[in-house]
Amino acid sequence: MFSQGHIIFIFISLFLVLVGTLVCYKCNFPAEKVIKVCFIAALICEVSKTFMTMEIVPIVETAVENGALVYKSTGRFSPYIRSEHLPFYLCSLQILFLYLAIVVKNAKWKKRILSFIYSTALIGGLLAIFLSSVVSEFSSTVEFLTSIRAWEFYLYHVMIIVVAMVIVHDKKCDIRFEDIKWTCFLMLVLDIISIYLNAIFSVPLYNNGVLLGVTHVSNFFSSYEHPLGMQMVNKQEYLIYLAQRFVLAVISFVIVYLPLLKRNNEKKS
Repeated sequence: MFSQGHIIFIFISLFLVLVGTLVCYKCNFPAEKVIKVCFIAALICEVSKTFMTMEIVPIVETAVENGALVYKSTGRFSPYIRSEHLPFYLCSLQILFLYLAIVVKNAKWKKRILSFIYSTALIGGLLAIFLSSVVSEFSSTVEFLTSIRAWEFYLYHVMIIVVAMVIVHDKKCDIRFEDIKWTCFLMLVLDIISIYLNAIFSVPLYNNGVLLGVTHVSNFFSSYEHPLGMQMVNKQEYLIYLAQRFVLAVISFVIVYLPLLKRNNEKKS
């Protein structure tokens, strides 16, 4: 985290966000067209990420030899994508919401989706750039800066931030402070779903039917593990963590929606 390569990418990303946003504003690109272009670009990024992170691994089977459990190769191989690369993070799910923003015709739900994209893409994109999950994949600055995977990661998050800025700027979208309630509701629904997804993709270890622990934990939405590595050793600590996450999410939404209060005043006047 915050290695030399990471810091360089932070500055590059913020510069591209600024340039991309200014270009869209100056050329007055409508949010509808920007969303369509970014949806296609997001799909390309996701497909390329899938093939870049895919591994060809041996298929093994378990056996007991001399009272010890061993893994034997079957001589066969299979493509495999680790759970942390599956598109169930909030930023990856923007692909789905961009698609819904294109196809949904109901005006109320379209506005709710656009509002959700604005706040979550802006917050999630910035967090992803500053707390990059790809930093640990590279051992040197040169490897980091020359990696297609790293560029795909940062350009994708730059793109969704620009989309968010275009949506909030386009008067046709009419995003207002009161839209925060639907954003909080949709975020809560996704948060609950993530708890089940993390359970599905975690790998439990049993002994005679007794759960000993897990050998791998998924952490979509950071709903299972603290993003800063703080340990939660009992359910009470975990519930406190969930409450803290919820409060932090609400505060973050208030911050990004607060500038939109003036639109309410403009409407009244």
